[in-house]
Amino acid sequence: MSRLDRFSSALFLAVLLSGCASTRTASTADEALMQPRSDVDAVYVGYVNAIAKQRGTEVMWVNPPKKRVSASVASAR
Repeated sequence: MSRLDRFSSALFLAVLLSGCASTRTASTADEALMQPRSDVDAVYVGYVNAIAKQRGTEVMWVNPPKKRVSASVASAR
């Protein structure tokens, strides 16, 4: 085996193993999804989901809408 073959094999294995080490486990991914999102505008989400259900479709929220906060409330925080 030439040096180039050994080097490329070692590099491939290093990249492969580093990719596996950086993934999250299923339990930690589920915990992040199950935490309540208090800043989501539940009224709007419910409205859109109800209309979608009437039309026979389903909505998958990738980036759910957030509640709008007025400037006076935001400055009080």
